[in-house]
Amino acid sequence: MPSDFTTHDLGDGHPFLTGTLPADLVWDATKFEQVWVLHPAERHVIHMPGGPVQTPRWQQAYGADYHYTGRTNTALPVPPVLEPLREWVRQSIDPRLNALLLNWYDGPGHYIGPHHDSTKDMVPDSPIVTLSFGETRVFRLTRGRGGEKELRDFEASNGVVFVLPFATNLAWKHAVPKSARYCGRRISVTLRAFTSGGVDEVVEEIAQNHSTTC
Repeated sequence: MPSDFTTHDLGDGHPFLTGTLPADLVWDATKFEQVWVLHPAERHVIHMPGGPVQTPRWQQAYGADYHYTGRTNTALPVPPVLEPLREWVRQSIDPRLNALLLNWYDGPGHYIGPHHDSTKDMVPDSPIVTLSFGETRVFRLTRGRGGEKELRDFEASNGVVFVLPFATNLAWKHAVPKSARYCGRRISVTLRAFTSGGVDEVVEEIAQNHSTTC
């Protein structure tokens, strides 16, 4: 783990780590556009209790299939523009991290709801690492329900790195909340360590019928 990373104590022995990418790995405008155009033409459809719902963002797996809510996000080969990020994360944080999932957010209607990542097919005790590029958003951790819910917000700014340890993921949900103030574009690159082709993600909480304007 890089020595300049900050460890945040969430209680009950659950840490959460924040840091920044080396300057030469933070995308400039040209590289951001190069990755932006990689997003799929259509958003993925997932199964919710009320029926099929489009994910409120674009997603694409690279290096290992990503299974969630009854669907499979079939992985593509890791493109050269992303390989330096994977190499740095493997060298600096955990050599077992072998697969990427990209999320593209465009404006106030794009977000990811609170969820835990399932540990199915994940290498035991391996972390989940997220790299953020573009518009600054909130990365929110929550635990509990109702009036007893605990909440911790962290700034997902350009070039930030979040490290969510295996046990912390089981105790705390994570999300990038919806807000009308987000009018820009953001790309997150999340790396996980899979043993055999992917992971099932617990159904995220998707908000319904909320208008958003810039």
